[in-house]
Amino acid sequence: MQTAVPGTTVRGYPRNWLTERPADEVVVTRTTRSRGHTISYDDAGSGPAIILVPGGTMSAGDWRDAGYVDELVGSHRVISVDPLGLGQSDKPHDQAAYRLPDVAADVIGVMDAAAVDRAVVWGYSYGGEVAAAVAAHHPDRVTGVIFHDGLPGPADDDAPDPFAQALSTGDFAMLWDGPSFTFSEADRRYDEAFNDPRAIGAMLLGRRRSASTTDLARITAPSLVLEGRKGDAEVPNVSAGILGTEIHLLADCDHLEAFSRLDLVMPIVRRFLESHGL
Repeated sequence: MQTAVPGTTVRGYPRNWLTERPADEVVVTRTTRSRGHTISYDDAGSGPAIILVPGGTMSAGDWRDAGYVDELVGSHRVISVDPLGLGQSDKPHDQAAYRLPDVAADVIGVMDAAAVDRAVVWGYSYGGEVAAAVAAHHPDRVTGVIFHDGLPGPADDDAPDPFAQALSTGDFAMLWDGPSFTFSEADRRYDEAFNDPRAIGAMLLGRRRSASTTDLARITAPSLVLEGRKGDAEVPNVSAGILGTEIHLLADCDHLEAFSRLDLVMPIVRRFLESHGL
């Protein structure tokens, strides 16, 4: 397995290479220590801070490659975090390391290291659950929350998770061949080079077994919910109701497409940020 070195430019999934990146692009990548682990993050721009938290096999590089950082950096300071288990951050195999309150504390550790007092937290997929934990456990540090096809549903901490269990054995097959996702050969090669399936399995199991610790009713910051229309909206509808916000459906998008369609996502996000002075 290749090892990413902090300070180098590491790209995300090939499916998210939606923008041309200059060969001499300089990406400011920093690390901090949280709970004894190294957490990596990219830092760009200036202004009100937005923290970007990627999905469960992605990295900070996906936000940059897809064009989100370019869209935001003219008006905001954009900090793209590699949560524990992903990207250039440490990848332990211990489920207990991935309890959502602790992963949320890692994000706060990044904010502290970057001297950011308060920020909008934007999470995609698994990152949405991390964003919810940050906002619920540290409401004084969060000015807004964007749930991008990743709004937490009702907790079911003890339910079996064959998907995570398979990854925990080092088997990518259930990820690649799942009914909800389409992974190209290039994406599979990316996983084999940069991801650790055992760490991702531990992350998913640790997340599930701590889901009940996130009380959406404790989130006081303005919230935005984006959901792919092809998904099941029942759980997001319930959660959005608790948050007191509405769901913006992304027409004809499945879960992966909901990330790649900046033409649909960014106008909604910009209206949300502007309407709340964020």
